[in-house]
Amino acid sequence: MKKVVYSVQKLGRFDNPKLTGLGYLTDEDLVIACISQKGKPYIRVFEGVREYCHPQYGRDGEFKGEYTEYREIEVEKETNGYTSLEKIDIEVTYKIWFKYAD
Repeated sequence: MKKVVYSVQKLGRFDNPKLTGLGYLTDEDLVIACISQKGKPYIRVFEGVREYCHPQYGRDGEFKGEYTEYREIEVEKETNGYTSLEKIDIEVTYKIWFKYAD
């Protein structure tokens, strides 16, 4: 694993804050530490990020790209006065930048 400085921002209609800090790059994945909305720490892994991030021209050791993942979420659906939970797939895109810290 190599230590990297990273910046991750979720793309979408709303302004989303950037996550920045020190993380680790394995052979294919970016591993970072995050804090949940309830204040609990957890490890976040962006799988296969090396495939989506490309070297920046004129900048040694810097990589940048967009990473897309698909998640399954539950939403409430109302049919004929009955409410039920339905699972749908959503697409989430992130803008990722990282640079080797060593």
